[in-house]
Amino acid sequence: MSNTKKEYKKAQAKRASYKNNYISQFTELYHNSVEIENGDDIPKRYLLRTLLHKGGIAYDKKTGLYLPYEGVGVDVYGLPTNYNLVGWNGLVLVRKVDEVVILRANDIKFPIYQYFLQQAERVTDIDMSIDQNLEAVKTMSIAYVEDNKQLLTLTNEVENRRIGSTIVFVNKKATLGSDIKCESTGAQYLVDKLLEARRQILDETLSSIGISVANTDKRERVQGMEVRASQGFAKDMISVLVETFNYDAKYGGLPIRLKANTSLMKENEMMKKEGDGSEDTTSFDD
Repeated sequence: MSNTKKEYKKAQAKRASYKNNYISQFTELYHNSVEIENGDDIPKRYLLRTLLHKGGIAYDKKTGLYLPYEGVGVDVYGLPTNYNLVGWNGLVLVRKVDEVVILRANDIKFPIYQYFLQQAERVTDIDMSIDQNLEAVKTMSIAYVEDNKQLLTLTNEVENRRIGSTIVFVNKKATLGSDIKCESTGAQYLVDKLLEARRQILDETLSSIGISVANTDKRERVQGMEVRASQGFAKDMISVLVETFNYDAKYGGLPIRLKANTSLMKENEMMKKEGDGSEDTTSFDD
């Protein structure tokens, strides 16, 4: 029998590996989907990572630094009266409201990373289910034997044709006359259905960060956008990030801007142009 604790730790390690890989992929695509303009010397990775994990960043007018922030105190509207700006190496700055410009990733300062975690959990659940289903269909039957001698004989026979293995248990009432008692596990092959569910989650996640999931055919692009619109992802997170950040920067008098570099945005622009062309009623007759 396998060591239960060992197998549990092995499964947990596999799950953690799957989840971390998905989060890394989503984060990499996110970083590649946004460009910075007029950002002076602020590192791109630092800015995008802070927006990803914190949902916003503060520009300190005194030092010119971009730092994560936390609101302190509240006014009559529930808004912060001061801000604590926190940097690396123990840097902490206390600033009044008019001494900073708050640049948000979205109106509610929701960290996009939390969404990535949720989606990674969902798709990891499916990947683990796929692994379990594959193991189940490889073990199509359970056999019972009366003693270890009979177990060894049966195991040697099965091992010679190891395409799938039979689970064997010692049972004093295992034989029916001269026959060994066996029963089916009833495992069904569900990988195709699980893969489809996995694809839907990945499509949903990629669409949310501006990655087009339809092919280049116009009809498929239209259908893909209709599906995303029905799911609430017609306007993806990257577009919201860019628009909100740029609005805050403009309102605060800062030159820094974000620019979306996504296939979904390019696809939208292409469809607008195609739509404009289809509606052109100019006559070319003499």
